[in-house]
Amino acid sequence: MDKDECRTADWYGIGLEDGARGRALERLGEHRRACAKHNVTPDTARYVAGRNEGLRTFCTYDRGYAEGRAGHAYNAGCPDPANFLAGYQRGRELHELQRRLAEVDKEIARIKTALKDGIPDPRRRAAEIERLEALTRESEQLDSRIQGLTSR
Repeated sequence: MDKDECRTADWYGIGLEDGARGRALERLGEHRRACAKHNVTPDTARYVAGRNEGLRTFCTYDRGYAEGRAGHAYNAGCPDPANFLAGYQRGRELHELQRRLAEVDKEIARIKTALKDGIPDPRRRAAEIERLEALTRESEQLDSRIQGLTSR
């Protein structure tokens, strides 16, 4: 924050925005350090009141699900985190399943290319075919789990 922003800051509004974005309370320390350079002290009470209000819009099941699905870390410090965390855990599980499915699909494509190009060593070719079969089964299982999570 620059000098003018620090002097004219609406600390409730800044807290509201930080809370609505799920930012940790440590964010106030960042504002404090930035404004200390200009001899301005944030209004902590107004900031915290705004942040708490903002957290009410952030700390929901749907927002938790979206944060988890995007692979974001949880650091919001929701006052009553149970609902947010339930959504977060479901979203995070979906994120991890989709990440693993992408890895498996990439490996399947690599093996198919290698088999198409030809693998001269019969043992290695047989091992790659076995690996392809196992990865195909894993891909189907992952896809089924993803469908189960997204259909609820």
